[in-house]
Amino acid sequence: MNNNLKYTIVVPTYNEENDIEETIKHLIEIDYENYDVIIVDDSNDNTPNIIRKYESDKLKLIIPEVRSGRSEARNIGIKASDCDIVIILNADVHLPSNFIRKIDVHYKNGYDAVSVYSQVKNIDNIYARYIELDFLNKHHKGFYRKLKQELKYFWTEGFSVKKDLLMKTTLFPSNSFVPIVAGEDVRLMDELRKYNCKGIYDENILIEHIAPSTFKEFWHIRVGRGEGTPQVRRFIDKWSFKKIAFIATLKSVKRLFMFIFIIPLFIKGYELARHSNKNKFLETSTMTYIYGLEQIAFSYGEFKSFFNVYNKTKGLK
Repeated sequence: MNNNLKYTIVVPTYNEENDIEETIKHLIEIDYENYDVIIVDDSNDNTPNIIRKYESDKLKLIIPEVRSGRSEARNIGIKASDCDIVIILNADVHLPSNFIRKIDVHYKNGYDAVSVYSQVKNIDNIYARYIELDFLNKHHKGFYRKLKQELKYFWTEGFSVKKDLLMKTTLFPSNSFVPIVAGEDVRLMDELRKYNCKGIYDENILIEHIAPSTFKEFWHIRVGRGEGTPQVRRFIDKWSFKKIAFIATLKSVKRLFMFIFIIPLFIKGYELARHSNKNKFLETSTMTYIYGLEQIAFSYGEFKSFFNVYNKTKGLK
């Protein structure tokens, strides 16, 4: 079978012992000959031992000497690849066996990048379901349709791009001070557009991912999202610390008013519950609670990150 284009799937991992094996099982079942997988692992749990069970000519494990976060792990994998197309994958994403064949059609038609549709697999869990319902709500409001009209393509799970074009960019933003934990993907998209990257969002190509299913996991991921904002603003946008602190404070005050008046929280909870097949009253209450939890996590993450970035770059006075 002659598959002209060579694909490399780059997967950064950090303490993914509960997810990585199922992800790998999907990866090795892909129905396409000319591809390989590079996993770059920063873990301190059993993740690398699980990965080693599947090492082969098609699956390579890289363990960096220094842990520098997800962005740098992705960059290491990209630089180590020898391919035409790079697919960036998180460790909890399950690709269907025909995934490469489906995106390959777009590359054969002259596109430089492909974004795809993703949905949460474990929706029986309330925290995971919140993430899926939030996505469905944005889709219902036309958020992604507007993005597609304005930008043509954007960051999604399973995003892929031609390597020669990707290497013209600075790759995922990273630094030696504080690893950037969120927002790095959007910045890469901005760079690709500067190089006139011709991309497409195909919502007919579906992949599934496992979303956070416990309070601890959800809190950790959402705090991380908040942490990413000051990192991006300081290291990439070059904002002053005063401006970062001012904007973070404004957002926190806005969130505080939501809790004081309550109604905005319930409106959001109701919006999400409309897309669920669960009891609407119970689902509204549940989604209101999780939305409120998310807002607290965002603010906590932003201020935690602000002080961390400040201390690492300027020191305590």
